[in-house]
Amino acid sequence: MRIFKIKNPIQILLSICFAIVIWIFAPSPNRELTEVKFFVPVSYANLPKDLEITSEPLQLISVTVEIPKNELAQVHPSLFQASINLEGSVQGEMEFEMTKKIISAPNNIKIIEIEPKVVKLVLEEIIEKELPIQPVFVGELAKGYVLEQITMIPESVKVKGLASILGKIERLQTKAINIEAIDGDLEMLAYVVFPKGITAIDPKPEYYTVQIVVGSEPINVRFINIPIGIINNDYVTRINPRTFNMLVRGPRSLMENYKKEDIQAFIDLERYKPGNYKIKAPTIRVPPEVQIQQTWPPIDIWVKNQKLD
Repeated sequence: MRIFKIKNPIQILLSICFAIVIWIFAPSPNRELTEVKFFVPVSYANLPKDLEITSEPLQLISVTVEIPKNELAQVHPSLFQASINLEGSVQGEMEFEMTKKIISAPNNIKIIEIEPKVVKLVLEEIIEKELPIQPVFVGELAKGYVLEQITMIPESVKVKGLASILGKIERLQTKAINIEAIDGDLEMLAYVVFPKGITAIDPKPEYYTVQIVVGSEPINVRFINIPIGIINNDYVTRINPRTFNMLVRGPRSLMENYKKEDIQAFIDLERYKPGNYKIKAPTIRVPPEVQIQQTWPPIDIWVKNQKLD
């Protein structure tokens, strides 16, 4: 019975407990763990509609995980994904901490480390603006013709883009439109050039249209000694000189055949009472396409206090 007599029973009991703990927590051959590093793609969610990421966004982050060695073959990088929630972000530079909460991973995998620990993004405000469209032409019309009227359809477009870019733009332009040797009115397709980062909102047609009205080239013509008529004269009246000179401007196609005899010039004396007057020019009637540039000399009028018979 002496073999059952135990010396230091407390020490022996502690040794047994320690052995049990080691047995429980010691990794078995089937549960041995290993660390693996993956490069995980990063996505960005809930970006406010009035903001845009202008810095180069991080595409991948490094994630170190702890995996049971016997399950290593079943783990693939496609099982991991990182998503950064941008909800509530404001304009300017923002910092987002890379925590385990942003990583989507299988339940049996323990995340050990994430690199980088902070992601910085620059966010910029997006604005909207109404911009007119300016057509750009190359080439020359046929000789003797000029552009009289240009109409864009639509004339303007509502666009959106970064405030730093769109805020400096006052108009949009079309790609070059060739008008070489054109001698008549026409309608052409036009393609609008949108700067990088600027997109059309409304209207958003597939193409734009430009309508071109072509007219004859204007020229200046001088007429000398044009006779002056008198109407509605109740009194004896004298005018000096009885003729005047005029410089006019009009389309070449009209002015080349326009003569002095085609000009109507007169002085209406209905409102003139007896007395002396000086006027710059008589009343002149010319076609609406003709513009009067200059008349000379001034005209003296003497209305006598003597009724006409």
